Amino acid sequence: MSQSYKDFLAKYKIDDFKTSLKLTGHTKVDFYNDIDKLLKSMSTIFDKLATIGTMRGAQVLMAIAKLSGPDKVVNKTDVKNCLNIDRLEKIQPAIEYLERAKYITIEKKTKKFHIIKLNKGDNPDLGVFREIIQKYWRSPQEEVEQAKKWSEER
Repeated sequence: MSQSYKDFLAKYKIDDFKTSLKLTGHTKVDFYNDIDKLLKSMSTIFDKLATIGTMRGAQVLMAIAKLSGPDKVVNKTDVKNCLNIDRLEKIQPAIEYLERAKYITIEKKTKKFHIIKLNKGDNPDLGVFREIIQKYWRSPQEEVEQAKKWSEER
């Protein structure tokens, strides 16, 4: 198991240009599992950073990344529900900030219905961010649903 990024590089000799990376059998499975653990720890870091800010900007960005996809339409109510927040007014300043900072784009369809998308044009790293968040981050809504499921099983 790789404990850190540096351990991962050393274990597979990725930063050594004298040897080539050869993955077969168990080594390939170990390599995949180590990358998976590394990405999972990145997701945990994103989650911790999201709870530090007072504006909920990072949480809103993570919710948009979690909900977005090629065939999904994300609106403000979806983000509110994903974060398990009772009122839309609590995330409105964060959405406005993310739009001003060009992390998201908002397409206004009607007075109350807006489509929110990650702004990958100005921030290409948001594509990788979205993939990591979709695979590893558990939204507050998912945690509540999991807790309900566990309580019903008891």
